[in-house]
Amino acid sequence: MNPEYELRLATKVAHLYWVEQMRQVDIAARLNLSQAGVSRLLRRAQKEGIVSISIKPPEGTYHLLEEALCAKYGLEEVVVAACPDNSENAILLSIGEAAAQYLESTLRANDQIGISSWSSALVALAEQLPKNGSLKAQRVVQLMGGMALDHAEHLAENLTLQLANRLDARPGFMQVAGIASTPEARKVISQEPYVRETMALFDELSIALVGIGTLEPSRFLARSGNTFSKEELSDLDGCGAVGDVCLRFYDSNGELVPHSLNERVVAISPESLKAIPRVVGLAGGQQKVASIRAAALGGWIQVLITDSFTAEALLDTAS
Repeated sequence: MNPEYELRLATKVAHLYWVEQMRQVDIAARLNLSQAGVSRLLRRAQKEGIVSISIKPPEGTYHLLEEALCAKYGLEEVVVAACPDNSENAILLSIGEAAAQYLESTLRANDQIGISSWSSALVALAEQLPKNGSLKAQRVVQLMGGMALDHAEHLAENLTLQLANRLDARPGFMQVAGIASTPEARKVISQEPYVRETMALFDELSIALVGIGTLEPSRFLARSGNTFSKEELSDLDGCGAVGDVCLRFYDSNGELVPHSLNERVVAISPESLKAIPRVVGLAGGQQKVASIRAAALGGWIQVLITDSFTAEALLDTAS
């Protein structure tokens, strides 16, 4: 084909496709071309600069930052929420709103959801979910023990129940402490029928929504008493631990820290957690950059929902 004629044809095809919004099959019929020929001419139009495609992101969206983080950390998806400032309350609110929107666009009625019991970000999510019954799931299950000290004993149960109610789902409770006094006590607790019944649901989960912790427990976790002593946390620090998901502590590369404390945790096992098809981590704040980075590197999460300040810090952090 004469080069000039081909460019003329590429221009016409490009106009019909991008300006008049015609389908390729209709363009082919109109111009007596094959559909493969139309596709080739569209590529030629872009290559020759006949067509210039630009994307102008709306204010408060970060698609390039999200794509960069996916590429850097091997994540399936990153959702970066606009945040007015880097205060803890602003970060939690922005993450909660973004997580609610993420669920609105991805949740299916037959999904079975696991949640980590003590997470400020999950509390923020629960408060942002619509109350009109537009979102539905099959079940919401605690991934770790939720019983706590007297002044905080209902926090984990209320979070599970609130999420279940907002999603018109059945709740699955872990009405035991998240940390047993000894490995032997954990074995006994785990054999209780009501605990085994909940743990049996772990293999059926399609999504997990988890907070990402640091060695310094969150205010919810500290209030609950479901945390290790200062001496035990110091020992974990000495072993290289930088963060945790469901009280499973990992090092800067995301590798599980082999420690006897693991034998006292009443929660989903690392293997079962990583077997869930989609684990969504909700976390933000400068103090969590190292633990989020390690969680991504170690495959503890496939999806990250965070704020813009934390996202920028994660991108700047060496991997």
